[in-house]
Amino acid sequence: MLLLSTAFSSLALAHADEATRSVDEVVAEILSKQNVATISQLDCTKIFDAEFEELGDAVMERMAGSHELHEQMDAMMGGEGSESLRQMHIVMGKNWLGCGTDGFEGMMGGGIMSGGMMNGGMMPTMMRMMGNYYPAYYTSYNTVLAFGIAGWALFVVVLLLLALVFTGKIKIQKSRR
Repeated sequence: MLLLSTAFSSLALAHADEATRSVDEVVAEILSKQNVATISQLDCTKIFDAEFEELGDAVMERMAGSHELHEQMDAMMGGEGSESLRQMHIVMGKNWLGCGTDGFEGMMGGGIMSGGMMNGGMMPTMMRMMGNYYPAYYTSYNTVLAFGIAGWALFVVVLLLLALVFTGKIKIQKSRR
């Protein structure tokens, strides 16, 4: 057990020495290589997987909010150097630029990833938990959140009115005919 934790710590320290560039830096480099000004002008077929992977790594770093959480996410997805983590970074990079037409299904070939776990279950929760920095997903979440807040506010107002009625602070008069 001690050997395993020592190996994991040294792996994390080795990766910590590698500075993850920011999303903006990686995108700027990709834009300059193609001599275009905006992401919408990019030709996705001219971007190498290594560039998508680096961008996806930067996106994951931004989503996680800290380098330590990013390392934990990497470990959960197979760890540094694993093919599964590499593919996840590539997909995230493609989605960030709008180049991913196949999404998670292309990475995993359908099944669990295209079904409940990524599309309807775990992924929305992860995105909300990490600040919703992932632009390709869940743009209607703010609307749902607004309705939820409005519903709770209405509930609190009704509870207050009922409490005031029951304590006698508000009197309901019966109409006389």
